[in-house]
Amino acid sequence: MKTTSCTASVLPENLTKAFENIKAVRSYEKNSNIYTQSENANCFYYLKKGRVRIFITSRNGGEKTLSIVKSGNIFGEAAFFDGQPRMSSASAVVRCELAAVNKDMLINIIKASPQTAMELFRIQAQTIRMLSSQLDSVTFISVKGRIAQFLLESAISSGNNEIKTTHEEIASVVGASRVTVSRLMTQLSAEGIVRTGYRMVKIIDYTALEALCSQHYFLKVDN
Repeated sequence: MKTTSCTASVLPENLTKAFENIKAVRSYEKNSNIYTQSENANCFYYLKKGRVRIFITSRNGGEKTLSIVKSGNIFGEAAFFDGQPRMSSASAVVRCELAAVNKDMLINIIKASPQTAMELFRIQAQTIRMLSSQLDSVTFISVKGRIAQFLLESAISSGNNEIKTTHEEIASVVGASRVTVSRLMTQLSAEGIVRTGYRMVKIIDYTALEALCSQHYFLKVDN
């Protein structure tokens, strides 16, 4: 089963350089809101340092995490591009530093390097794939399978088999309780598939994780 990233891929070097050169940096403390659902968007953001949680809130106050954005990535661009109110909220998981990219800044970046427009289109396509994958996962895959998928996708997007995350973050992304995630992570560790540490999961056996994704398709038995 093919997977798509739960966190955006690392930006191309030219885009990273352009966004890193933005001097005006905003700082957000842990758990502070960056933007909220339904507000208008006059910019999107490049995350220089930290981690940001993107989530949606239901009418009764329930929350569903869509992704955890890591440094070196952009977020909040969809509402900026289509001119519609934001469909999600963003908050700082840890203390964050980010640059706000407005229309004039983006136009200047594209003028200096026209191919960046196509790269931004590619990033948007990846976001659509990620959301489609999440809908598919929540509908058809068990919690254990969703955890395996999340770990694989995170490793692919970061290019590293050591993933900086917590059980709470995994639970919010895969749509399960923290207790369930902790129990299943203990199982994966006992089976020699992963090794866990403080705010870190190291993948030991990629093949076994891929098998779990397939085996737990249509078998939502451990919710």
